[in-house]
Amino acid sequence: MPARKRQRKLTHVTANLPTSVELTKLNSKNSMTIQIRTGDTLLGTIVMGRGSVQWWPSGNSVNALRRSWVSFARMLGEHM
Repeated sequence: MPARKRQRKLTHVTANLPTSVELTKLNSKNSMTIQIRTGDTLLGTIVMGRGSVQWWPSGNSVNALRRSWVSFARMLGEHM
């Protein structure tokens, strides 16, 4: 009997952007929000703003992982 192939769930990444995003302008209050999904399940949301990057896991509206851009770059350098 042939082995069954596992059906892979596709991961969808959606970015909601205005026509232009100026993240570095002082007091612009602009941010870029990216939703990460696998199938229909929301894994989490990344919010990128002028001063930091935030990871909001699915179902969590209180505790986000917040990092400054320098700390975020350092974290990526260590783990990638």
